[in-house]
Amino acid sequence: MLMTPDEDRITQLYEAFNRRAFDRCIAMLAPDVSWPDELEDRRLEGLDAVRAYLDHAIAPLRVCYQPIALFTPSPGQIEVLARQTVLSATDGSLWSSLRVRHRYTIKDGLFTHLESEQNYTAPTFEGVDRLLRRLYDAINAGDVDGAAACFGDHACFEDKLEDGPISGPAAIRAHFEHLFATLQVTATMCDYALEPDDRVRVRLQVEARGATGRLWHDGGVTAWYRLEGGLIVGQDVDDSGEEAP
Repeated sequence: MLMTPDEDRITQLYEAFNRRAFDRCIAMLAPDVSWPDELEDRRLEGLDAVRAYLDHAIAPLRVCYQPIALFTPSPGQIEVLARQTVLSATDGSLWSSLRVRHRYTIKDGLFTHLESEQNYTAPTFEGVDRLLRRLYDAINAGDVDGAAACFGDHACFEDKLEDGPISGPAAIRAHFEHLFATLQVTATMCDYALEPDDRVRVRLQVEARGATGRLWHDGGVTAWYRLEGGLIVGQDVDDSGEEAP
């Protein structure tokens, strides 16, 4: 799936931060930026304050953000769900690992404001909801391009039809072409929840019929998805009626 320009900027910002390329981070911020100090629970106003924070407060630490999901609630606004990991720069010991919700405001290509919600424990997130609905809408419509666009470039999972591994965009597209040529699938999402390990567990009601209309499956299915940067990079599906661990 192609990213919007603002979503691409978000990806670049996290990559720069994780590489500790703080000059690149500063170059992406507006002069009057308002930024959170996530260590002291206060606001930083302006580039100088943010630069000092990155150089002095963050320097003794190894802080890494892994975006899980994101969405654009309105133009110039982006919300991101991410895994924040904080390690000691001295010995690599783990200080904390938790989910955070970031709300960005972007104007003229620069970040002007960030709100951070630490230790996000809600079982749902709008960005996850939108991705899942886009996936199941595509599956129900037999839309190969739409389904494949929900998966990241390095996605990998097991093919439950052919019992083999699927890895990369070409293989994922071929998987959906074969699936839709073989079965007519109607999937209804009952609910979903973010697991503690950041996987997304989805409960579905699925009807699958062969090309002749023969009923192959009609019942509950549980799927687990691993997300990165707003796309699926791994999945596991259980149609036995018993949830896998």
